[in-house]
Amino acid sequence: MARKKKTDPSARNAGKGAERDCREAEQESTRGAASAGEEAPADPRQEIERLKEENLRLLAELRNVTQRAQREKAEALKYAETALAKELLPVLDDLERTLSSAADTEDAEQIIEGVRIVYEHFLKVLRHRHIKPIDTVGKPFDPDRHEALMQQPSAEHPPNTVLEEVQRGYTMHDRVIRPAKVIVSATAAEAATD
Repeated sequence: MARKKKTDPSARNAGKGAERDCREAEQESTRGAASAGEEAPADPRQEIERLKEENLRLLAELRNVTQRAQREKAEALKYAETALAKELLPVLDDLERTLSSAADTEDAEQIIEGVRIVYEHFLKVLRHRHIKPIDTVGKPFDPDRHEALMQQPSAEHPPNTVLEEVQRGYTMHDRVIRPAKVIVSATAAEAATD
């Protein structure tokens, strides 16, 4: 015959006390949520639907913000060179005045002076934009800044020295935007093998 286990009355009371504490905590949290202006969800399905709708609204808002940022970026890129164009327009005006005066005069000195003024104005615009010519003649050949078109023997210069600039190169904020095309010195033996 199976014996019944005797249960300790204090253990039974402790179990009932724990249940009572849980119920009180639930009631307290429901009261706290209600007092904080939030209603306890009557139905978990309704809460899920509400959260889904809120999620969809947030996704739509994010999509709108992203599209607006892309439009603004495209607009900024489209008109990014406006400031440069405004700076170049006076140079164009100077060229037009020089051409007009060249048609009215036979004096080559006046034409040369007009072209020199336009040239100086154009260089000023480039300097303002941090575009500067690369210093080349007499400098050591630098493949990052120079493009060698040919080598020429030279007794006066050490090998790999820039002898002549064929086309000027330019940098912008220390970055080469066009390397200078140059003629580089070589020893007589090096020039003979080329």
